Amino acid sequence: MTMQNTKQVPEPIIYGPAKYEYKKLCYAEIFQVLQSFRKDEVFCDIKLETDDGGSIFGHKVVLASASPYFHAMFTNLKKNNQDIVVIKNLDSTALQLLVEFIYSGQVTVTDKNVQDLLP
Repeated sequence: MTMQNTKQVPEPIIYGPAKYEYKKLCYAEIFQVLQSFRKDEVFCDIKLETDDGGSIFGHKVVLASASPYFHAMFTNLKKNNQDIVVIKNLDSTALQLLVEFIYSGQVTVTDKNVQDLLP
């Protein structure tokens, strides 16, 4: 049995002689790049810190687009031009899992981290 490349290239939609549209159906690759940028602290414009000493870098636009909480937070920060935020009453493990979920669309809950995710 041989494996074949199953990726399909979408066909452009042609609207006439002067206009066509191309849609990329999967944006997973973009979020993989953004996740890589975040982990390498490339183009990051926010540092989130927890009161237990943890910290994680991120991109305001990515976090705000995925979470109304971050959207409201960053909207208020715009006036102060802040790039570090301390999030109180949140475990650093929970913040790490939340940000990983925002960037990857998946989270792994185990018996070791489930308590960190519960309020």
